[in-house]
Amino acid sequence: MLLNVSYIGEHLWPGQVGHAALVLAFVCSLLATAAYFFAVRSRDGRPAVAWQRLGRWAFSLHGLGIFAAIGLIFYIMIQQYYEYQYVWAHVSEELPLKYIASAFWEGQEGSFLLWMFWHVVLGMAIMFTAGRWEAPVLAVVALVQAFLSSMVLGVYLWGNVKIGSNPLLLLRDTLAAPIFAHADYRSLIQ
Repeated sequence: MLLNVSYIGEHLWPGQVGHAALVLAFVCSLLATAAYFFAVRSRDGRPAVAWQRLGRWAFSLHGLGIFAAIGLIFYIMIQQYYEYQYVWAHVSEELPLKYIASAFWEGQEGSFLLWMFWHVVLGMAIMFTAGRWEAPVLAVVALVQAFLSSMVLGVYLWGNVKIGSNPLLLLRDTLAAPIFAHADYRSLIQ
């Protein structure tokens, strides 16, 4: 049963921007994988340089998407926006600020994002130091990032096939409870 309720006090923009950042990260990881693959497969030097440049841009945008999503999750955790399922499940008012970082990777989605964060850092280091090994190594790293990104994508294909679990979902989208019949449910869950 769908309710037509205009909810009061929800902070929707972090979830919307964060989901867009996760989609950007996924798409760019696929693009980086393809670009670095074609850079490796190219036999003459000219097209390989163009493919490698595209791979660098795509991997950099992928990293930007990952950093943005992580930053937004930290933001909603620090602000204690309990309308988000991830915050509701992993943060409490008694939790000191210094433990927010460990609460971030407490959940599966946070752990995947932590792995992606370190892969992006590693990938950036490889871009600047690996020389001729950049394309083959980053083709594999970008492919791993595509798989990890799919784990936090949280989209439905064909209406019923769910790909990943988005850490920026609203609690009312993940939990069927009568409390969500109230427009000001946020005041009841805090």
